[in-house]
Amino acid sequence: MTKAVEKQKARREARLKELLAEGKKDDGLVFDELGVDNLFVDEAHYFKNLETPTKMERVAGIQTGGSERAFDLFMKGRYLHENHPGHGLVFATGTPISNTMVEMYTMQRFLDPEGLSRRGIEHFDAWAATFGEVVDVMEISPDGASLRPRSRFARFINLPELQQMFRAFSDVQTAERLDLPRPQLAGGKAEIVACPMSDEQRGIQQHLVARYERIRSQKVDPREDNALAITTDGRKLALEARLIASRAPDFPASKVNAAVANIESIWRASAHNRGTQLVFCDMGVHPTPWGYSAYGDLVAKLAACGVPREQMAAVGDADAKTQVLFGKVRNGSVRVLIGSTQKMGTGANVQRRLVALHHLDAPWKPAEVEQREVRILRQGNLNEEVQIFRYVTEGSFDAYMWQALETKARFIAQVVTGESGTRRAEDVGGQESSYAEVKAIASGDPAVLTLAEADAELQRLSTLRKHHADEQLLARRNLRDLPEAVARHAKRLADLTADLATLARHADDPVTVDGRECRRDEVQAVLGRRLDSTPELVPRTRRFPLGVYRGLQFGFVVHPESGPEVYLEGAAVRHTSLSRDSHGPRAVMNAVERLASGTDGQRASAQSELALAEGQRRDYQDRLGRPFRHNAYFAELAGLRDLLKVALAGTPPDPNAEPLPSAGELAERVQALKDSQSLDATPPPSRGVRTSTGERPVTARIRGRGVVVPGGTEDEAEARVEPVASGGTTEPTPMAVVLAGTVTSPPLPVPLPAMLEVRDRGRLKQKRLF
Repeated sequence: MTKAVEKQKARREARLKELLAEGKKDDGLVFDELGVDNLFVDEAHYFKNLETPTKMERVAGIQTGGSERAFDLFMKGRYLHENHPGHGLVFATGTPISNTMVEMYTMQRFLDPEGLSRRGIEHFDAWAATFGEVVDVMEISPDGASLRPRSRFARFINLPELQQMFRAFSDVQTAERLDLPRPQLAGGKAEIVACPMSDEQRGIQQHLVARYERIRSQKVDPREDNALAITTDGRKLALEARLIASRAPDFPASKVNAAVANIESIWRASAHNRGTQLVFCDMGVHPTPWGYSAYGDLVAKLAACGVPREQMAAVGDADAKTQVLFGKVRNGSVRVLIGSTQKMGTGANVQRRLVALHHLDAPWKPAEVEQREVRILRQGNLNEEVQIFRYVTEGSFDAYMWQALETKARFIAQVVTGESGTRRAEDVGGQESSYAEVKAIASGDPAVLTLAEADAELQRLSTLRKHHADEQLLARRNLRDLPEAVARHAKRLADLTADLATLARHADDPVTVDGRECRRDEVQAVLGRRLDSTPELVPRTRRFPLGVYRGLQFGFVVHPESGPEVYLEGAAVRHTSLSRDSHGPRAVMNAVERLASGTDGQRASAQSELALAEGQRRDYQDRLGRPFRHNAYFAELAGLRDLLKVALAGTPPDPNAEPLPSAGELAERVQALKDSQSLDATPPPSRGVRTSTGERPVTARIRGRGVVVPGGTEDEAEARVEPVASGGTTEPTPMAVVLAGTVTSPPLPVPLPAMLEVRDRGRLKQKRLF
C-alpha cells in the first residue's frame, strides 16, 4: 500500500511539473509583478480541460488529464483570490457545460473553491460521491468476442442541490431574458432538409454493418479497425459517398447538391442588400487521396451556378488574415463563408448581413451546435428574419446524432438555468452508442430513434411529476397557514367595520387634543403646542397619543432612523407616513383625515383579501391528495423504454427468463403508447420567471432583487415546461453565462428531501450536507 501511494505521489509531482511548463515561459516579468488584480475571461469554456486529481482513474466518463492552458489559468486565479478574495476571476461563456456534467466541478474549482471546501467536497472523489454515481455496465471487449465489466461515471444524483451550488456563483442570462434585438428564426425552428440515400451509399452502409459484425464475431486488432473508425466513416458517408469510395458517382440528391441549391437561391434573393451565408462542415475539408473535397465540390458547383468565386471563401485558407476575411463578410464583399466549428464557431463576429446558416454535418457536442447558430442569432444582425438549415441523409447517422444533440442541449440548458425538476439523471456525456445501437443506426433501424424519443418524453414526464410534487407540498403548507390568515383577515374586516360605525356616529364631534375639545379654528394652534413638546430625536421608536378624531384615537410615532408617522386607532390601527421636513399640525390633521376617509376602502380591501384566502383554502383542499395524472403512462413508458434498451444492446438473454419481444415490436408499442397520450406542446417559461428554488444569482444579490418562485396548479406548472416534441426539432435556448469567481454566499437552504442521497463504492448512506 505504501509503495502504491509513493508511486502515485511521484507520478503526481511529475505531472504537475509538466503542467507548469517552465521551459515554455518567458524569462521577463512574472505574473505577480504585472499588478493584475482581476481577470475577465471571455470564451471561458476553452479552459474547462483542467487536471482532475482522483483515485477513480479507471472509471470511464471522468476527464483525469488536463491542459497546460487550463492549469495556468487555475494557478493565476488562485493567486488573485488570495490577494483579492471574491474578486479575482470572472468567466463569460455561452456554453459553461459542453458535453458532461463533470464540467460543473471544474467551474466550481475555478470560481468557488471556498464553497467546495466549506461543504467538504473540494476533492473530486468527495464531489462525485455526493452528486454522481458510478455504474458497472457490461461493454464489449476490444477483441469484440466477449463482454467485460466496466465502471462508468454515468449518472447524476441530487441535481437540485448541485444546481443551487452552481447558481451561487453564476448569473445565467438567456436570450429570452435579455430580450436583445436579434433576428427571428424563420418558422421558429431550424429547417430540416432530408436527402435520400443513393444506391452507392446503401451499399457502403451495408459494408459498415459487415465491419461491425466482423469486430463483434472475430478478433480484430483495434489498430486495424475499431468502432470509432467505423463511426467516423459513417458520418463521412452521410455527408458524401465520394469521401469513402473513390469511384462513387455524384448523386444529384446528395446533401452537398441540396446545399448548393439553397445557397444559390438565397444568394440571388438577398442580392439587393448583399446578404451573406455561413456553411458549417467539419468533414471533407481537405482532399482525399483521390482528390475529392466537400469544400472544393461546394465552391465549384456554386461557381457553376453563377456565384462569383471572389464572393466565396473558406476560413482555413485565410490563415493569419482571418479578421480581414471576417471584415469582408461584414461588408458583403464575401457572401458565402465556409468553415469548421473549430475555425468559425467562436470569434466569428460576421452577423451583420447574415441571412442563412447551413449545417452540412452534425458536430459531436451540443455546445458546438449552439456556438455555430449563435453566429447568426445574435445582436447586430441587420435582417429581421433568418434561416437555419440542417441537412440530414435519411437512414444514416445524421438523424440519431441530431436527436442526441438536441436531448443533450435541452437538458444542459435546464440544469444551467435551474429549470430541471429531476433529482437523478443520466450524464449527457455518457450517451455513447453501443455496438448494437450503432449497427442499428447503420442499418436504418427506426427503433433507435424511438428510444431517443422515449428518453425525451420520460424526461418531460419527470419534470411534470416534480411540479406535481411541488404543488402537493405547497398545498399542505398553505393549508397549515391559511386558517390563521383567514382568521386574521376576518378580524381585520370586523375591526374596520366597527371603526366605520364609530366614525359615522361621531361625524359631528369636535376634535379633542390632549383631553380638550377644540373648535375648528383653534385645532391647529393647540395641536402645534402639543407637537412642540414632542422630541424630534429618539433612541428607539416612541408613540405619542395626541387626541380623538370622530371617536377614534390619533397620535404621532417618532422613529430614530426614518420619518415620523401618524396613526388612527379604534378597533383597528392604520398608519401613514410624514416627511421629515413637513410634519406640523396642518400635515398631521390632513393625514388623520386621509386615514379616516380611507377606512371604507381599507374595509373593501380586507373583504377581498378574506374572500381570496377562503377561496385559496377551498382550492388547496380540493388539490391535496390528487394523484399525478400521468403516473400510469410514465410507468408503462419507462418499462417499455428499458425493454427496448435491452433489446437494442444485444446482450445474451437469460435462458431462465421469458423471451423478450424484438426491438421492432417494442418500438411499435412505444410509439402506439405515445400516440395514445395527449401531452400538449406548451410555450417555454416566460422571461424572468424562475422555476427552481436555488440560490439567488450574483447580479440579483448585488441589485437586491428577490427571486420569484412560482406556485400555481399542475396545469400551470405543465405550461411552464419546455416542450419536447416527438422527433423534436425544438431549438435549445441560447444563453450567456457570467460566472463570478469565489463568491461568498449564504448557506444553502435545504430543499426537500433534506437528506441527500450519497453513494460511495456501492454502499448507500445518508449525509446532511447543508
